[in-house]
Amino acid sequence: MFEHILVPIDGSSLSALALPVAAEMARCHRSTVTLLYVVPPLPVIYGEFAYAVNDVETGVRANAEGQRLLEDARTALGLPDVRLLCLQDGDPRIAQAIADVAAEQRCSLVVMGTHGRSGLDHFFLGSVAEGVVRRVGVPVLLVREPKPAAAGKGAADPPKLGV
Repeated sequence: MFEHILVPIDGSSLSALALPVAAEMARCHRSTVTLLYVVPPLPVIYGEFAYAVNDVETGVRANAEGQRLLEDARTALGLPDVRLLCLQDGDPRIAQAIADVAAEQRCSLVVMGTHGRSGLDHFFLGSVAEGVVRRVGVPVLLVREPKPAAAGKGAADPPKLGV
């Protein structure tokens, strides 16, 4: 069903949480996996004049970091058929860049981590995951960080019913 799975990574703990889920999906469906790192746009420096920092050294360093993250993620997946893609000149909106790659690579599933923010955090920080869900034409599997166990209860304690 899912012949080609796209897994965007950014080096965060959330993208690391998505890797075992993507690996299991790939094993179950005998899928090819593409790991994607989108090099973030270079920052804009404000002062008397606004300009984008566009030096070659910064771009090379960001690309090298992306390649290292991709190689580490490939090792963590433990799958034989994993493609690596480090996108440096894509759409500066990361969600759109991910959607573009999903379409170009003809991916049938996107697996990615999400913070699951809501309220003001979501309003001010936005959500790359939400942007991807809105833009891609294939299913998106979002992996959230597990919620901590309630105070005084262990994660394995079953809920108490009645009485």
